[in-house]
Amino acid sequence: MASQFSNHCLTQLCLTQLSAISSINGFQFRALDLTQDIPTLQSWFNQDYAKFWGMQGLNLNAIKNLLATTEHKFALIGEWQAKALFMVELYDPVHDEVGQHYRVAPGDCGMHLIIAPPDGKPVSGLSLKVMDAIAQLVLEKLAFNRLVVEPDQLNSKIHRLNSLIGIHYEKAIQLSTKTAFLGFCTAAQRLRPSSTPSLTSLAQTTLALPSSDQSTSALPNLAEQYLASPTLAKPSSHAASAISPMTLSTL
Repeated sequence: MASQFSNHCLTQLCLTQLSAISSINGFQFRALDLTQDIPTLQSWFNQDYAKFWGMQGLNLNAIKNLLATTEHKFALIGEWQAKALFMVELYDPVHDEVGQHYRVAPGDCGMHLIIAPPDGKPVSGLSLKVMDAIAQLVLEKLAFNRLVVEPDQLNSKIHRLNSLIGIHYEKAIQLSTKTAFLGFCTAAQRLRPSSTPSLTSLAQTTLALPSSDQSTSALPNLAEQYLASPTLAKPSSHAASAISPMTLSTL
């Protein structure tokens, strides 16, 4: 299936468009620098909260290989107060394992995220602002039609945070290294959570491909701002080793 990544704005066009984006929620986005940023990312991956990544102990070259830009994926650094705060990887679901579990539509964009460990006193609501900034980047600035996520079922904190920014969970899927919830968010859904069956009920849903008119559902609207815990790695069809879903830190 043709994808918006190949026909729309990945990789060079997306990265070119970044130059016109000054700031989102106070964060500045730039392309990942494989020389400058990898040592910093290596330290993030070695934090306790990132242990489920399966990237602890990897050398710099291994991390470079995993995060290198291809025509189907690229990574960005988000800076806050002139320091790297998070890395987000945007990818084409057609060329990722998750694309085997639903009907990928033109304009779908997958997302993985890792946030730096706290530096000093945690800032309330910062992780939520990061998530919302990424949703704005993908759905408004880069004009993709739909944000796609596949967090681990056991990652209760990220489920609550996803709900707050309007990500709607559709069903459970079995990936090679984890059982995940498949979630979507459109520009119209962003910041508009609604009711959904319990996660226990959702976890028991069929793993079959959805019909073309199957609607998505959302998690409960939660007032608190939660922080996410690590998730497990998963393989990428275009990389020699696993590309891991990113993790929110205890900011």
